Amino acid sequence: MKTRHESLMRDPEYRRLYAVEGLVTDAAEFVSQLMEEQGVNKAELARRLDKSRAWVTRLLSGNADMTMRTFAELVYALGAEAQITRRKGAVAEGR
Repeated sequence: MKTRHESLMRDPEYRRLYAVEGLVTDAAEFVSQLMEEQGVNKAELARRLDKSRAWVTRLLSGNADMTMRTFAELVYALGAEAQITRRKGAVAEGR
């Protein structure tokens, strides 16, 4: 018997949304982990970026769009680097 998730994954639009939201969540979690490892709070990260604490909160909670440029700025402000890799089989069907 298939789970609800397995059934939904047959829908191309659901797969797209699932992949997009998964990547956004992974990016926010990566930044949060860097902050935790370094003992940096949202106020300090905001200061480093010359942004408001509220902006950082919205971004990390998914209530604001995180562009690749913004992600790179966040990671750089935390003294780290990130790489993007492609997983085999991750290409959407029909392309």
